[in-house]
Amino acid sequence: MKLALLITTDKYKDYLEKIINSAKKSGYELKCFIMDDGVNLLNDSGFVGKLKEAGSDVSLCEYSCSIRSIHEKIEGFLYASQYENASIINSLTSEDRFLVF
Repeated sequence: MKLALLITTDKYKDYLEKIINSAKKSGYELKCFIMDDGVNLLNDSGFVGKLKEAGSDVSLCEYSCSIRSIHEKIEGFLYASQYENASIINSLTSEDRFLVF
C-alpha cells in the first residue's frame, strides 16, 4: 500500500514526522509532493533526514522552491512541476491513502 503526502505548509512538521515514522514502520510505500510553503521544510536537515530514512519518494515543486529562494538541491529528491503531483495522485488505488497538509 502507498501513503501519499501533499505538503503545502511548514506548520505541521511534528505531525508529518510522526506520520512518516509510522508509515515506515507499517511498511507503506511513501510518496511525497512538497510545494508552496511546505518547501521551507527543506531548510530543516532533521526533517529531510526523516524523509530519506523512511525511503520516501520525494518530489518538489521547483517553482515553489525558486520563488522562496531555495536553490540548493537535495540529492535523491526530484525537482519537478505540478505534473508530478498529478502523476502521484493518478497512481493511487482504492487501497492507498492520500493526506494533504
